[in-house]
Amino acid sequence: MSLFSFLTFVNVYISIGFFGDTVASGLEGNAAVATLIVIRTILYLMIVPLLFKYVKPRFRNLVETLDKEWRTAFLVPFTFLILQIVVLYYPEAYWHWSLNAWSRIIIMTVYGLFLAVYYLLYIQASAIVEKYALEKRQLLMVQQEKLWEAELSRQKATAVLAAQQRHDLHHHNTVVMGLLQSGEIEKLQLYMKSFDSTIDVQNSSSYCLNPIANSIVNYYAHQARSEQIKTGFDINIPESIGIDPVDLTCILGNALENALEACQRLPKDQVKEIMVKAIYLDHRLRVRIENTCDANIEFDGELPVTKKVGGGTGTRSILYTAERYDGTAGFSAVDGKFIAQIVLNEK
Repeated sequence: MSLFSFLTFVNVYISIGFFGDTVASGLEGNAAVATLIVIRTILYLMIVPLLFKYVKPRFRNLVETLDKEWRTAFLVPFTFLILQIVVLYYPEAYWHWSLNAWSRIIIMTVYGLFLAVYYLLYIQASAIVEKYALEKRQLLMVQQEKLWEAELSRQKATAVLAAQQRHDLHHHNTVVMGLLQSGEIEKLQLYMKSFDSTIDVQNSSSYCLNPIANSIVNYYAHQARSEQIKTGFDINIPESIGIDPVDLTCILGNALENALEACQRLPKDQVKEIMVKAIYLDHRLRVRIENTCDANIEFDGELPVTKKVGGGTGTRSILYTAERYDGTAGFSAVDGKFIAQIVLNEK
């Protein structure tokens, strides 16, 4: 893949040099140099934004999709490089060509073929990326559906609890009035504390105003509590943000799921904790999730090497989602703590 990228940019560099030299060939001295600089600058200013806006996002997803097929893909830029070298420099360098030389027609044909083949590669890459995105979106929709089911169950439990409390409120008031009339203030205080703790235990938490984020955090907080994992949440995400709900589910759901699974793999006698901080400020979502983990985590480049069979999809999905929002995603492991830091810019 690196060889494919390198050879492609060499081809682009040589072709820009050829076009610049061709335009400036009829000039001399400073005029030729100035024209050459202007032509090359214009071509680079046209190509670079195009690469970053359209090619890079699809190329980034294509890296994981093609895998070993890059061994064959690199032959495309390699073949064009050989063709350019042969036509432009053998048997005579292009700056010695006449204006009506056949070599100019041949090299223009090569460049036309070059663009056509790369366009076909781009179309194929787009199709592969769209298929990948659709599959990922379907998986996230399943995950979101699971979270909404958990939220619905929570809301039903809350409604049942509220109805029960309304039913018992008369008896509660009777007890309070009886204790007040008898002057048993200490017993009243104990009773009120017991009543409050009962409400707190049965009610779920409201971590933020955003319903999607709140449902995800509630779901994984409940899972963590059932596993005796210490948790801490500092969430400040408003109800409406410029991030697609499915992408928000991808970021928070995958990151929290990875943190939960990392804690579950630790020995039972080891302290386990998950600390989450998320804030939406200045049209930007910042997420930091820190959890205890195995001390021997390996990394392959910027991504951790998973020990789960068929795993690793979650971290890659986080990375790709962050890139789509012109953000960043970083993963690190320090002193038995795994840290995921994610930044998404509002679209």
